[in-house]
Amino acid sequence: MFDLKKLIAAVSFVTLGLSASAVMAQNTAPAQQQAAPAQQQQQGHVSDADLEKFISANVEVSKVREEYAVKFNHAKDQEKAQQLQQEAQDEMLSAVEESGLDASSYNMLAEQIQSSPELQERIQKLQ
Repeated sequence: MFDLKKLIAAVSFVTLGLSASAVMAQNTAPAQQQAAPAQQQQQGHVSDADLEKFISANVEVSKVREEYAVKFNHAKDQEKAQQLQQEAQDEMLSAVEESGLDASSYNMLAEQIQSSPELQERIQKLQ
């Protein structure tokens, strides 16, 4: 069972971490094709399939976050810390994309989940 508090914490971290990646992803042609699902999510229509993709992505993103938190704490200098941060963002973005979402959709879902008790309840039921 996925702990809701951990989910919200992970979502907050990832939302901040993927923001730069989301901007880059929005500048690509495939992102234009993904605009319709993102707009649907903004309007509040979130399917169980999208929530399942989010859950899957979030599990993988959490693993990356935990792995890099340890590495980041052992970084000897600012340059190494920045390199690790970029690697972590790249891996998180890959995890999100492998789940079938783009960074923008993932971030929108994360924001909606944080502010919607209904979506939080639906996520708990899907797990």
